Amino acid sequence: MKVHEAIRRFLVAEGVDTAFSFLSDATVEMVANLQEATDDPLDVVEARHEQAAVAMADGYARATGSVGVVVVGRGPAIAQTGTALTTARKADSKVLVLVATTSRRTATDPLNKEFRQRSFLETLLDDVLAVPDDEVLVPRFAEAFRRLHDGGGPVAVELPADLIAAETDHADDWAASTIGSSRTTAGGTRFEPDPSAVDAAAERLLAADPSVPTTILAGRGAVRADAGDTIETLAERTDALLATTLQAQGYFSEHPFSLGFVGGFGSPVANEYLRRSDTVVAVGCSLNEHTTDRGRLLDDSTVVQIDADPGAIERHTRVDLGVVGDAADAVEALVAELDRRDADATSGVRSEETSQRLAEAPAFPEREFEVAPDRVDPREVVTGLDAILPDDRLVVTDTGHFMAWIFDGVTVADPADYMWTSDFGSVGLGGPMGYGAARAVEDRTPIVFCGDGGFMMSLQELDTAVREGLSTVVVVMNDGGLGAEYQRLYHDDEPTAAAEIESPDLAAVADDFGATGLEIRSERDLERAEDRLDGGVTGPVVLDCKIDRDVYHRFFDDHA
Repeated sequence: MKVHEAIRRFLVAEGVDTAFSFLSDATVEMVANLQEATDDPLDVVEARHEQAAVAMADGYARATGSVGVVVVGRGPAIAQTGTALTTARKADSKVLVLVATTSRRTATDPLNKEFRQRSFLETLLDDVLAVPDDEVLVPRFAEAFRRLHDGGGPVAVELPADLIAAETDHADDWAASTIGSSRTTAGGTRFEPDPSAVDAAAERLLAADPSVPTTILAGRGAVRADAGDTIETLAERTDALLATTLQAQGYFSEHPFSLGFVGGFGSPVANEYLRRSDTVVAVGCSLNEHTTDRGRLLDDSTVVQIDADPGAIERHTRVDLGVVGDAADAVEALVAELDRRDADATSGVRSEETSQRLAEAPAFPEREFEVAPDRVDPREVVTGLDAILPDDRLVVTDTGHFMAWIFDGVTVADPADYMWTSDFGSVGLGGPMGYGAARAVEDRTPIVFCGDGGFMMSLQELDTAVREGLSTVVVVMNDGGLGAEYQRLYHDDEPTAAAEIESPDLAAVADDFGATGLEIRSERDLERAEDRLDGGVTGPVVLDCKIDRDVYHRFFDDHA
């Protein structure tokens, strides 16, 4: 059996049925065997660029919670992937990178593809495993899967080019290894909350000023710990309002005292209540500068931070009390302590008036802008799209000025229905990550929001989406330039021409690729888009929304 045949068996044993790749000379036999094997073939999505292939595997992994596999060639092939790998690493995404390296037979690569590949990968990733020969093939892959299931990834496995197609006598060793064994995903060491810290947190809640709000702020850690019901119980016990970070948006979407998400991009009403809060209990969130709006939202509050990671306490901002423990366990212990004391922590802030104000708070604060006649106000586009896009949506945002409008006006019912791709602040990964998610999900329709700059950066992958028949809606918030950079120049009273870059007719380009392209310049165009979407999304649909770049988000009032 050849090494690449053994690797396919490992992947199948782990439940992997899809891989992403861009062919190279060193991986061609592996990829061919993955998809053409007579027994247990995998589906291989062949991207148009290595960076996009990694991003697709990342999107696939995030959408499913399972391992996303990407096969990448050596040298210049893997060198193309730095931004996508770093983005995946920052999100601990479960991506397995199978990457070729220089042949064992040569000191230098005869194809001029050699570079400091190991140093490159180790700079980007925490986990890089080498397979110098077939004797360690099984233990290396067993270790790779263990790391992916225990702590996320990505994990890169380096395979010499000549080893990939070599014969091996060790392939059957995997049956006695942990490859393919049933596992529960570990969340690292689980800390039981210190009773004295829980007691101190209860004291702070009981000492809160009853005339002003107490807010419980939930982050991605709370979502991962499934702490929602317990948090709602604590909020009811203390008359607290509920808020989330951006990446946990939608967690309390049906609750009458949910503020929505807070932070630099947060809603004005959510930020107002958080800023006014006497006490803030932050559960499973890092309290980074985006969430706290550079600390301004917590200046006058007593802050209790609950996190399973001891290193997360006060990593980004000062807190008055840290409680180390699993989010659900710590909050449950806090509720139990309040019950044990039989103390009244209610305040009356939870009133019909408060609930009504939250329900009626506008998505977009009223601001007047003069809109060019051939363009449309982005707020109107977002409001219209929120009404017509499929309800079973998985919202994916690329990076740029446009995304602030999406945060304001596009609703998601659950944090699992939103994918944040800006972990590294990069532009252009949203499309490929959305396509990777579309390859995985059947119960939701990925809706990718990007700017025209980001769309053009990964335009070639629209061909992949068409070829694979990926049911995706790509919304291009097309302001004819680089929106964030334009706003920065504009607010600094600098010339803006460098950020004004008109794109071609993107609806026509989409049609030429074989997708469905629609241009949005008016309410009537939105109606036509609704007619098209009413029949269901089959294959990629591109909505080229011609927005006015001089309509800027309130974020730039304070952050330009």
